[in-house]
Amino acid sequence: MATMIMPRLGETITEGTVTKWYKNEGDMVEKDEMVLEVSTDKVDTEIPSPISGKLSKILVQENKTVPVETELALIDDGDQAPGDESKVGKRIDSGDKTQEHELDTKRAMPSPTLSPLVRRLAADHNIDTDQIVGTGIGGRIKKRDILEFIEKQDEPKEEQVVNNLKESSKPFLNGEERVPLSGMRKAIAEHMVRSKHTSAHVTTVVEVDMTKIATFREQVKKRFKNNKGYSLTFLPFVAKAVIDALQKNPDMNSSIDGDYLIMKKSINLGIAVSVPGGLIVPVIKEAENLSVAGLAASIIELAAKAREKRLEPDDVNGGTFTITDPGIFGSIIQTPIINQPEVGILSLERIEKRAVVIDDAIAIRSMVYLPLSYDHRAVDGAQATSFLVQIKENLENWDPSAEISL
Repeated sequence: MATMIMPRLGETITEGTVTKWYKNEGDMVEKDEMVLEVSTDKVDTEIPSPISGKLSKILVQENKTVPVETELALIDDGDQAPGDESKVGKRIDSGDKTQEHELDTKRAMPSPTLSPLVRRLAADHNIDTDQIVGTGIGGRIKKRDILEFIEKQDEPKEEQVVNNLKESSKPFLNGEERVPLSGMRKAIAEHMVRSKHTSAHVTTVVEVDMTKIATFREQVKKRFKNNKGYSLTFLPFVAKAVIDALQKNPDMNSSIDGDYLIMKKSINLGIAVSVPGGLIVPVIKEAENLSVAGLAASIIELAAKAREKRLEPDDVNGGTFTITDPGIFGSIIQTPIINQPEVGILSLERIEKRAVVIDDAIAIRSMVYLPLSYDHRAVDGAQATSFLVQIKENLENWDPSAEISL
């Protein structure tokens, strides 16, 4: 008999929420088959079965939040003998009920200490956590408790009364419906508001002639897809241009810690990915070592993991600079919000053919706007603009012979 437990999905993660069971009690499962989905403050992920057998008992129902290492389910593999306990997410029933009871008691009474995320959120909003009643296990204060406290503090009393009336009557006034924010939406909201309160946001924009890259891409895209199995987009070209520019402008590849600028040795490039219900930013580690083709492969892999909820904590941590790509949805200019604790984020807008003047003649070129939002605490306008102009030059002067692997 094996026990599936709530894994520790990162050093600062102390609990997780069971969001979906893919199997029912009595169903047969194969080793490494995905059995359930778990959500934390940072990532949603699927948990595989450690063994093959029958899902004999589900111990934690959907939408319930429990501490890490809490028993989630029992899987009967037909072997009642003790086994290897080293496998992550697996614990074999040893038959020692006293020890098991002590372990369960400890799990039922988690430490009342606040998680780093909750402490930071409370500090950012000058909140005395003694005023908050936690809804977590053992009364522990969770992130959503802080967010709900902030919302109630900011909401006028008259409006709160009206909202209470709306909640207590269905249908709502004027046919409105009050829909609670998802956990992901709340996390995004908190992150974006904190970023605006933390960084001195400034946005600057350049226009880039992408004709050379567009022409090359048109020539190779069919062969590329046949060889790789996925399409060659403009994003990896822009990512490569950004990486090269970051190497020449290292202040943009940094973060602020008090009175210090923390210079990063590697370029860990975050790529914003749209997923159902929100946005997540997986990170390409040591991106400076990759070619355009390598970046394309990494982007495809991480985007697939994000949309299939297979991201691991390491996939979304440690970013040093972020690129977002709203152009695929039709945007031509936006002002992105910095992904904390980074100091810059670049937005790749829609690439479209426009009439431009070249050598006093009108020509049709593939053009794009690239907005850069940066933290004015870390860099000045001259530095940020120089960085952005370097990206522009990298793209307009791109040498296709350097990417023969395409």
